Amino acid sequence: MASFYSGSVREFLADGVETVLARLALGYANRGYATQYSDQTLTWEKDLLLLRQSLEECVARQQSAKNWGLLLEFSIPRKELRIDVVLLIADIVVLIEAKTTTASSEAKRQVEEYALLLHYFHKATCARRVLPLIVSGQVSDTASSNPRWHNSHPELPSHWIAPAVKTDWKGLSEILTNVGNSEGEQISWAIWNDSAYFPVPSIIEAALSLRSGLAIREIAMSEASEHEIETVRQSIQRYVDRARGERQHAICFLTGVPGSGKTLVGLGLAHSEENKSTPIHFMSGNGPLVAVLQHLFTQESMRAGETAVEARSRAKTLIENVHVFARYHTADNINAPSNHAIIFDEAQRAWDKAQNWKKFKRDYSEPEMLLNIMERHQDWAIVIALVGGGQEINDGEAGLEEWGRAISKSKRNWVVYASPEVQQGGASTAGHRLFDDLTNGKSIITNDALHLRTSNRSIRAEKLATWVNYVLDGRPDEAFALDVTSRFPILLCRDLPQTRLRLRQEKIGNTRYGLVGSSGAMRLRAEGLEPSSSFHADYQWEHWYLADESDVRSSFKCEVFATEFEIQGLELDWIGVCWGGDFVWNNSSGWQLRTLRAASPSQWRMIKRVEKQVYRRNAYRVLLTRARHGMIIFVPKGDPRDPTLPPEEFESTAQYLLRCGVQPLSPTLAQNV
Repeated sequence: MASFYSGSVREFLADGVETVLARLALGYANRGYATQYSDQTLTWEKDLLLLRQSLEECVARQQSAKNWGLLLEFSIPRKELRIDVVLLIADIVVLIEAKTTTASSEAKRQVEEYALLLHYFHKATCARRVLPLIVSGQVSDTASSNPRWHNSHPELPSHWIAPAVKTDWKGLSEILTNVGNSEGEQISWAIWNDSAYFPVPSIIEAALSLRSGLAIREIAMSEASEHEIETVRQSIQRYVDRARGERQHAICFLTGVPGSGKTLVGLGLAHSEENKSTPIHFMSGNGPLVAVLQHLFTQESMRAGETAVEARSRAKTLIENVHVFARYHTADNINAPSNHAIIFDEAQRAWDKAQNWKKFKRDYSEPEMLLNIMERHQDWAIVIALVGGGQEINDGEAGLEEWGRAISKSKRNWVVYASPEVQQGGASTAGHRLFDDLTNGKSIITNDALHLRTSNRSIRAEKLATWVNYVLDGRPDEAFALDVTSRFPILLCRDLPQTRLRLRQEKIGNTRYGLVGSSGAMRLRAEGLEPSSSFHADYQWEHWYLADESDVRSSFKCEVFATEFEIQGLELDWIGVCWGGDFVWNNSSGWQLRTLRAASPSQWRMIKRVEKQVYRRNAYRVLLTRARHGMIIFVPKGDPRDPTLPPEEFESTAQYLLRCGVQPLSPTLAQNV
């Protein structure tokens, strides 16, 4: 049972306060709490008396109130969060957070977060209306005491979750009685209490949980997962143990669609108990991802009592920039690195020879560089390469083949573990293969578990990655047939202020939202969004991802948009995708991939180089796969007076997206909800 006390309102009123208090104390003890402080007991007793009085008034007004379900101290699985009171009134789930002081904005955020977690992950709640209530002895805004649900798209959380209502204990019975007028069938409290729960963590939430000592299996479980992430981690762990035990030099390739959990597997390996004696270092060439995770771990370590210097040092050890690691162990230190195992996130983005020469003046690729460094270990070493298909977005990103060339050139006999996609090519590797002739004489040990086929990033949108591929490949009918938007909201808006407004309206609890756009969408400046690379390079993205709404640097302000470079490997709950003139739909010739010539006369020019076309298409692939809860695609209206903002091109792009199944955002809906 997930709650300390559960039953019907009739049973609750019959049990009496002393009996209920005893049940709560027993539940508290069974959860492993060694002591029960008297102030908690006194708070329970006071709240129970007030709740009992309110429910007696409800029964006096409405006899059916006796059949309502009641649960006290309901524990949200694996979240270490407990809801004070859950009332199941007909087919409506009412959550009550009792406060002894004034009902603050933090209390509102807290109870709405409970509602959102239950809506997304609690099976018995996901298709039912939820009313969050804050009950306090001090309520200043009684005008908000009437519950209301938004008449919005059914796939949106705001359709099911009412904005939190603040009330005092005297006004509670009236609100509950009004809710009790629902004609829905009464929810069984026993079935609701035992309902399954399937959390899908964000990368940031997962990183914090892993840093705090939780195992992957405790934080990552998805109804849509084809492979449980913990099983994949264990498979790779066996290869690590084998390399150590049999004195091998090995490389393991893990592939997967965007959002399938590759980074989470890597973080799990880096923070697992098995590897404490021989730490595995997590590395990435993604500067914003490294900055965000290092900042996150630094703050968490400081809260645990470490000094700022100690915390920053520890964070930089746990999460490293792979380019800095490679440069240091090539230019400054020619000895073997301290760690025998490294994890390279987004390994397909490793630099090729030309880019490495440009950056380091080294006449070999970054995969060669990294293998050379790890080969200095005479006993054993392992490289775990996390590979995402269609994620190459910048000049010099070598792709999977460069790793094959590096392995072939190596003097060491590297043992290769990989998914079949690495050997044969597939959607997850964007058609790339490790070796041009399948094996190139090398023995590859394949394992189906080394490929993650299902996206877990986007809740209820396991087909989102496929949908995005169809959209970008110019296959609108196939995209529409997937019917992705029936479970995962993707809305189209032609007005940026309305886009911002709708994102703010979808904030429930800890929901995080922000704007993203292509680095090539230079004319987003006409909408007040700064696209310049120098501005984006200097921005403190850790604050954009982690700061709260009161911080002007945060994503919540919707003043700074993240490009594909800043959002890759990370995610937000709600994304506002700002479409640019660098990627527009032409009804005759399909997608127009362009770059802006800023000098007079300013004009768009078609991208001719094939690899540059790949980068631009992949940029939009990244942008369209970053949302966990839903996204709004903003397509500008254009300006007939500006040749770089032709309205007809944006109109054809908007119509194409609608053909792909994107739902139009009603202006009146955005204004009135």
